[in-house]
Amino acid sequence: MKALLNEIIEHLKDTLPNLAAFFNPPATQEELRKAEEELGFSLPAEVRELYLIHNGEREGGPGLFFGLPFLSVEEMMAEWKIWVGLEEEYAFMGEHDSVPARWIKERYINRYWLPISRDWGGNHLGIDMDPDEFGQAGQVINFGRDEEVKYVIARSVTDLLRFIRDTAKQGNFSIHQEEDSLYWSFGREDNLHFLDAIRKLDLPVLDPVWEESAVKDAEGWLAGLDSVWRDRVLQRSGSAEAFLRAKRLLFINEGLTNIVPLGDCKEVRELVLSANEIRSIEPLRGCTQLKRLYLGKNPVSDLRPLQKLQHLRMLYVADTAVEDLSPLENLSSLQELRFPRAPIRDYSPLRQMPGLRAVEVSQPDREQLHILFGLPRIEKLTIAGLRDVTAKDLGQLGSLPNLRELELEDVCLENLAFLHNCRQLKQVKLVHSTVNDISALSRLESLTTLELNGCPDVGDVEELSRSTSLRKIAASYQQFSLLKDRFDRKIDFSTMTGNMTDEEKEIWYRYLRE
Repeated sequence: MKALLNEIIEHLKDTLPNLAAFFNPPATQEELRKAEEELGFSLPAEVRELYLIHNGEREGGPGLFFGLPFLSVEEMMAEWKIWVGLEEEYAFMGEHDSVPARWIKERYINRYWLPISRDWGGNHLGIDMDPDEFGQAGQVINFGRDEEVKYVIARSVTDLLRFIRDTAKQGNFSIHQEEDSLYWSFGREDNLHFLDAIRKLDLPVLDPVWEESAVKDAEGWLAGLDSVWRDRVLQRSGSAEAFLRAKRLLFINEGLTNIVPLGDCKEVRELVLSANEIRSIEPLRGCTQLKRLYLGKNPVSDLRPLQKLQHLRMLYVADTAVEDLSPLENLSSLQELRFPRAPIRDYSPLRQMPGLRAVEVSQPDREQLHILFGLPRIEKLTIAGLRDVTAKDLGQLGSLPNLRELELEDVCLENLAFLHNCRQLKQVKLVHSTVNDISALSRLESLTTLELNGCPDVGDVEELSRSTSLRKIAASYQQFSLLKDRFDRKIDFSTMTGNMTDEEKEIWYRYLRE
């Protein structure tokens, strides 16, 4: 490890002569012991060795990791504590992908990701001590506020330092001056943020894993497309190779009928095809890494091409001609299925989807509700409209022991008493709905968030002030005005629905400032 650092310094001595001067003295064994005690796990031997040579680098240095600083033990622990403090509430917020697939656990926060560098924008290089099934403990990854796609950058810190040494030796970097600070970045041409550079590298560095590709000659593949698709590929990605390796592709309201070229996009994780004229999704059989698929507002009817997509987690088929959900029965990874305004009458295939956690439907009848309320793993349920349903039927919602989020749209209800057994319910959203008596929400002990969007005809709103758990309410100004002074604590009204006059905005701003 020490030899590697010395080689990096030697190769950069003419262009970054101050690199060595910015390294801190070694960390002590006691500092590392205290850090491990607080972390609850041992540092990899190579990470310990690195810190016993240098305890990070001083602020304002050139940044060991291509301009990104090597954090001291104290800085590493400070960053780690911030993330741990947010983990309980936000660990699974958003959508996250692992490259390669199943090497990194796909979540927003993991206390076993140890930040060894930062970019001052909430993003990090980190050591992954809790890899997914194909990864290995100690692998170097990116994570943070903006890092939805997480890459295994190197299989170890040693490999990362070897890559830095090799890059320095080859001169594949550029030097930048900013006031009194001199730093470097990866690549000869641009001031490229290293967390952006990794997206174009063959990873992990030194020992890349090549994901399956159906195309050996990207330029030949491009030449074989019709002129419309050629233009589309170049407009989206700049080159055929970049298009074929893209992780996210969007084609919204472009009049698409033929999607054959997409079948060669083996690495795509998210595909948005909304509002086109697509009838056949047969080419999608080839998108073997696909996780999120949006097919809304297309005349597609047959979902059988998706039967083998074992990574598919989210499917949106609203406003389509889909009638049959049975092709999805064996997709064990499918967690979210949204099919409002699709002509699906038989909900029974939902019972064969053990991973299902979120469902969106429209106009369900009594029998369909019975099936929905018999899916014990459901955590989020969205219902747009109701058909021939009684309060007794809705009372079965209480049979969903894990229900955390409920959204009701375009419904007309006497009250919400049917929610009294939903003891885990944390969020309720009402959209363009009428409820004569909303007071039942005040008795839900786990409810923290309520949204009333386009719901002027909601009665007994002031009764919400009896809630001991509500922390955030999104509502119209009129509803805000009714509630703002009734609680024994300040409620987060930072999101308003509908319009406000200038005078109303001033009152609202004053409340927020307070």
